Amino acid sequence: VRFLVGKSALTMAEYFRDEQQQDVLLLIDNIFRFVQAGSEVSGLLGRMPSRVGYQPTLATELASLQERITSTNKAAITSIQAVYVPADDFTDPAAAHIFSHLSASVVLSRKRASEGLYPAVDPLASASVMLTPGVVGQRHYDIARAVRRTLAEYEELRDIIAMLGMEELSAGDRAVVARARRLERFLTQPFFTTGSFTGTGGKRVSIADTLDGCETILHQVEFDDNETDYYMIGSLADLKKASKE
Repeated sequence: VRFLVGKSALTMAEYFRDEQQQDVLLLIDNIFRFVQAGSEVSGLLGRMPSRVGYQPTLATELASLQERITSTNKAAITSIQAVYVPADDFTDPAAAHIFSHLSASVVLSRKRASEGLYPAVDPLASASVMLTPGVVGQRHYDIARAVRRTLAEYEELRDIIAMLGMEELSAGDRAVVARARRLERFLTQPFFTTGSFTGTGGKRVSIADTLDGCETILHQVEFDDNETDYYMIGSLADLKKASKE
């Protein structure tokens, strides 16, 4: 049943797209269960398993589902899929094949959650084919690339910091670390759903405010402020307001 339910739901979505000419939002939770069901069916049929015990038809089974999620001239099917990654291993055959079909991915990180950085989205592991100058604009694209580059450089410096400390870094590397740590905290955002538990009200931050804040931090030269001031603030306007108070 689990192996067939995904395609049954997709058939219904195709009906609304093709016959009713309506745009459809298809939610799949969890696409990994479809892979698991296929593996169990394959075992019952006596097929020889492939890598990591998955069915030899893993790629074709996933393609038969994912390739049907597409647009026509009159309507479209847009799918949001939850993906379980076994042991957080993105090289796992199931995860690798699933991600190859997705146009965008938002990766939730246990590491960021353990550090209290919410939403716990890993900006380096997440990606989107829509992040191009032609879609989001040149400024948005340049800032996003600069943020990812700064965070990537910080990740490379983490081991050196753990072994030798910040004092052994060059002035340029210390500036990279300072910017990256402020960016990590600036990208946190209070949730409306947890406001009653944390005592901090939720905040909506526009794309324009996010870009302005990231650009300001990227161009920051002096770091006499405290990086914790950027934690759960919303926009930089909130930080300036708090400093005046």
